[in-house]
Amino acid sequence: MTVPQHAPQAGRLLMGLYPARYRAAHGADIAAVFAETTGGLPRRAVLRERFDLAAHALRLRLRIGPTDPVGRVLAGAAPVALALAAGRCLFFLLTQLHETAYRLLHPYPNLGRGYAVLGAALLLAGTLPWLLALALTVLGRWRAARITGVLAALTGAGIQWWEGVYAMWEVGFLVGLLLIGVLGLLAPADLVDATARGRWEAAGLALGVGLPMTVVGPQGLTFLDDVDLSVGVLLPAWLCTVTAVALLLRLSGRRPDRLRAAGVALGALPWLSYLAFALVDSPGQRTALVEFGGICLAPLGTAVAVAGVVHLVRRARTGGTAPSA
Repeated sequence: MTVPQHAPQAGRLLMGLYPARYRAAHGADIAAVFAETTGGLPRRAVLRERFDLAAHALRLRLRIGPTDPVGRVLAGAAPVALALAAGRCLFFLLTQLHETAYRLLHPYPNLGRGYAVLGAALLLAGTLPWLLALALTVLGRWRAARITGVLAALTGAGIQWWEGVYAMWEVGFLVGLLLIGVLGLLAPADLVDATARGRWEAAGLALGVGLPMTVVGPQGLTFLDDVDLSVGVLLPAWLCTVTAVALLLRLSGRRPDRLRAAGVALGALPWLSYLAFALVDSPGQRTALVEFGGICLAPLGTAVAVAGVVHLVRRARTGGTAPSA
């Protein structure tokens, strides 16, 4: 069955996202349930239902369902990517808030208060939606969290585009933001770990990224008076290090879900996407960029290796075989 012709245009477009065979078999039931669910709801709630319907249709079309391995991987990746984004924003908010507030009271003479107001608005618009999405995740409201995360990703991409995209690494940054939004959109909500462990993991990732980097500060670190490590270098490396801790905890359990653990590692990769674009834009620095990418990924590989050793030791002690996921 196809979508009824009398259905609203938005409904026909959403139903058109479903695979043809699935739509023919279940289209009437989906349309009826959607109409019954949204009847009498306010516009915001109807938009949320349409968002969920579109996400469900895309997951089916891409074969990313609760029974598909890819679905389990994405369910592990989406909350991690969101938490890392929130941790990154926490760092920028805490390190720039004082200067932003100061400039609102004492603007630059040649720029005026309007410039300071604009800067404050951009800072809040680029950070608070991610922190709200994190709060919803910690509260176990993943459905609302992923919608907020998608909107935060689109907002961040819009701000970056408005400020200007002048280098390939900035294109990579845009792509990374959009990848996080796609992860949130496609991850099967029923598979996302909304238990206390999953919610505390998200909070730990965000705080583990944001707070230590706040101590470092926006200027980065300097060693031996001639070795400078900027935030642009430290933040991705530290982000992967914090993710590696979560990956190790996931893999070293007695019955690890390896697909979900692979998703944990995948959640960090959008923040490294700018490296691939920088390689294209900076042929003279390819060796340094490749080495930097290796430094960032090394903690994840180390976590996998250590988890393997943990299982080998456990197997040797018990004299049996390690349980599989």
